Amino acid sequence: MYDDFDTAPAGYPGVASWYGAPPPAREDLVHLCPECRDLMSDVVSLARRLSDPEPEPDWSVALRWLDSLCGGRQAVLSMTDEPLTGPVRVPDLLPPAQRERLESCLTLLGTVADSFFDEEAGVALARALLRVHERAPGVVSGAPSAAQLALGVVWAVGHANGLLHPRGVTTEKELKRHLELTQSGSTLGAKVCAALAGPYAWDVAMRPWSYGYGSRELKALGHTDLLVSGVRRQLVAVRDRALDARQSQGVPPTGPA
Repeated sequence: MYDDFDTAPAGYPGVASWYGAPPPAREDLVHLCPECRDLMSDVVSLARRLSDPEPEPDWSVALRWLDSLCGGRQAVLSMTDEPLTGPVRVPDLLPPAQRERLESCLTLLGTVADSFFDEEAGVALARALLRVHERAPGVVSGAPSAAQLALGVVWAVGHANGLLHPRGVTTEKELKRHLELTQSGSTLGAKVCAALAGPYAWDVAMRPWSYGYGSRELKALGHTDLLVSGVRRQLVAVRDRALDARQSQGVPPTGPA
C-alpha cells in the first residue's frame, strides 16, 4: 500500500498494518493519493471500532431450519401431527405413456411401503411421485425404468423422513434387491429432491444446536404433507420450543425470526 510498509505515514497510525502479516512484496504495494489515504484511514479506523455482530439466537436458527423442511413460516406455524391419508391417484387426462409410467411406479412404491415401511409412508411416496411429475415431468419420463424412478423417490422421501440408513433401519441395498436393481438411487433421488425443493435453502453446516431431537439429519424437501406424522411430531416440538424461547426474549410473534 505504501513504499515503506514498515512505517505508517504521519497522521495515519496503524494503516501500515492493514495488510497483516507477512507484509506484501514491494512490487505488490499500491500507491495511494492523499485523498485515498484519508478514506482508507477512515475505513480502517471504523472497522476497528465496530463490534462483532450479535450471534443469531438458537430459536431463530431452529425456525429457519423448519422453514426449509416445511416450505416456509406459514407451513411451520400451521403444521400438525395428523397422519397422512390416501388414496393417491394418477390424474385423469394424461397421455397414455405418462399414465402408464406413473401407475407402474405407484405400484412399486406401494410394494416398497408394504415391505419396509407402513401405509402412511406409502402415501408420502405416492404424493411425492405425483408432485415431481407436476413440477418436473422430465424427471419422471426420463428415468431409465419405473423401478429406478421408484428407488429415486424412496431415496428422497426416505431421507426426508429418516426412514433410511443411517437414521432408519432400511438400507438401499435391501431396496435395490426388492426392486431388482443394481444402480444406486442417489442420482435420480437428487433430481427428485431438486424438483421438490422450495426456495428455503438450508446448509446442513448451519443446523442448530440443542434443538432437533434426533431429526437434524432430515433432508429438506419443503413439504409438510410429504412428512409422516412421527417426524412432524418431532418438528412440532422443535417449533413450540423455538416459539417459547422467542417469546421469553420479548420478540413479538410478528417480529423477525
